[in-house]
Amino acid sequence: MFKTSIIGVDRAMQWARLARREWGDIFDILKRPRLVKASCNRKVFMVGGLRSSYGLQSECSTILILRLDLENLEWEEAGRMPLEMYRCFVESSKFKVFGGGGRVCFSAKRVGRLALWEEKGNGKADWMWVDGGPGSGDGLCRGFTFEARLDAVP
Repeated sequence: MFKTSIIGVDRAMQWARLARREWGDIFDILKRPRLVKASCNRKVFMVGGLRSSYGLQSECSTILILRLDLENLEWEEAGRMPLEMYRCFVESSKFKVFGGGGRVCFSAKRVGRLALWEEKGNGKADWMWVDGGPGSGDGLCRGFTFEARLDAVP
């Protein structure tokens, strides 16, 4: 994992490697991990299935959201999908994860709605279902983070 700050389009960017030896354990317990932007620039979420064992084809017991503090490079658990919600995703062969700004959405074939994890300002988070999202014909919703700002400079 690497990070950089974009200062201007005419300057070369300096990339810094973010890694610690003990992070190997974190990457080993998550199946198909994905990075999602957090609500501030000093944190990032890693979302993936929590493996029930270290085997290559091991089953997952739930979906886990980990938060990385980019200043002290420490991971902490931010959320764990409730079991009754996770059961809706177990049978799906394909699912999507997207979000930003303290929200992570989960979509899967044959589920018919989005699962949403939303981080609250007090360090807590809520899990909820979101109905009526637009699909793309294959039963999956897709999304990306877009921060519209008036002070953005090309």
